[in-house]
Amino acid sequence: MEQSDFDILTSKESRELIERHIDGDPARLALKLRNPAVTRQIRILQKCRTKLPAYYAARCIVPQIAYEQASSEAAATARTESILPSIPEGERKLAVDLTCGLGVDSLALSRVFDRVIAAELDPLRAETARWNFERLGVGNIEVVHRSAEDFLVSWPCGQRIDLAYIDPSRKKADGSRVYSLEDSSPNVLELLPVLRRNARRIVVKLSPLFDVAEVYRLFGENTCMEVVSLDGECKEVLAKIGFEEGQEAAPYMRTTIIRRGETMHYDFSRTTADAGLTECGKVGEARFLLVPDVAFYKTRTVGAYIATYLPHMRGNLRLSGEYLFADELPDNFTGRTYRITFRHPYQPKEIARLLRSRGIRRINIHRRNFPFSAEQIGHALGVGLGGSTDIFCTLADGEPTVFFVSRID
Repeated sequence: MEQSDFDILTSKESRELIERHIDGDPARLALKLRNPAVTRQIRILQKCRTKLPAYYAARCIVPQIAYEQASSEAAATARTESILPSIPEGERKLAVDLTCGLGVDSLALSRVFDRVIAAELDPLRAETARWNFERLGVGNIEVVHRSAEDFLVSWPCGQRIDLAYIDPSRKKADGSRVYSLEDSSPNVLELLPVLRRNARRIVVKLSPLFDVAEVYRLFGENTCMEVVSLDGECKEVLAKIGFEEGQEAAPYMRTTIIRRGETMHYDFSRTTADAGLTECGKVGEARFLLVPDVAFYKTRTVGAYIATYLPHMRGNLRLSGEYLFADELPDNFTGRTYRITFRHPYQPKEIARLLRSRGIRRINIHRRNFPFSAEQIGHALGVGLGGSTDIFCTLADGEPTVFFVSRID
C-alpha cells in the first residue's frame, strides 16, 4: 500500500463507499466504482470477517501484505491469555511489541497491560496502525516509528519492560522467504542480550515450521515453549523467556489448541513431555482411527498427551504408523476421529479398481510413516486430490495399509 492509497482510504468519501458496499462482489465493484484502493480494501475486509473480526467491524485499513503476515485475533488472544497467569498483577504495567505491523498482537496485549508501546520500522504501517487503533477505540497503545534495534538500544537504563514481544519477519524486501532465525528481521539472537537486560519476560513468535528442539538449543533449556494450533493447523511456535521462575511459573511445554472457538491448554513438565507411547503390536480389527491435534505432533507429545490426559484409555489405544487405533471412542479426545469402514493392503491396482467401481475420482489422502507421498499415491490410484472421500495410508501390523474411513468429528 502506498501513501496515496492511505490518503484515499481515510477520506470521508471512501469511508462511505466502503460502508455502503462492504457486502458487495469486489469484481463487480471494481467496474462500478472505478476506485482500485476502495475495491481492494473491501475485498480484504471481507476476508477479515473470520481472521480479524474486530478490524472488520471497525472498518480498519488493512493492507494485503499486512493481512497475510498478521496473527489471527483468536491466536493473539489465546497467546496473551496463556501467558497472563505467569505474570504477577504488579508486573502488567508495560508491554512492548517490537514488530507492530498491523497491530493485532499489540491490540491483544493492550487488553491486559496498562500500557503498550508498539515499534514499527515502516512509517506508513506505523501511521496505519495509529489510525486503526483510534477506529478500534484503543487508547493505551503508543505507536513509535522505530526499528526494534534502535528502540531497545535507546531504552532508559533501569526502566524494566514487563513483557517484550517480537515476531521477526521471515521475508526479505524482495518477498522471498527466509528460514533461519539469524536471517529473519530483526535478528532475535543478536538482540537477546539487550532484550534480557531491558525486559523481565520475552515472547518470541517463531515460524510454525520451526523445530521444537531448536527452541531449546537457541534460547536455552530453561525456555518455556508453546505451540498454538487453530482448527487443526499449526499457527505459532512460541519461545517464552523469563517465565520459568516464580509461583506461577509457565509450564515447560504447552500446547494451546483453538477448535471451533474453544481454547484448550495441555501442559507438560520436562518429565511428562518425554513420556512416549510405543508402537503397538497389532492394529487388529480396531473400529476407530484417531488423529491427535497437530500441536501434539509438532511438540512430539502424542504419547505424553495420552499418558497425562487420557490415562484410563491407554489399554484401548494403540499407536501404529503415528496414528491411534481404538475399539472404543475416548471421551473428550482432542483431535479428529474416524470410523474405519474397511482396510486394505496397499495394492494400488486393486484399490484403483475398487475406487472406479464406486465412481470415486477424487480423494483426500492422509499419510504418516508411509513410503509414498500423497501425490504419488493419488497417481498410483488414478485419482485426483480432494473431494469428500478420506483414506489413511500408514504402516499397520508392519505392512503398508490403506484405511477407508468416515469422519465422526
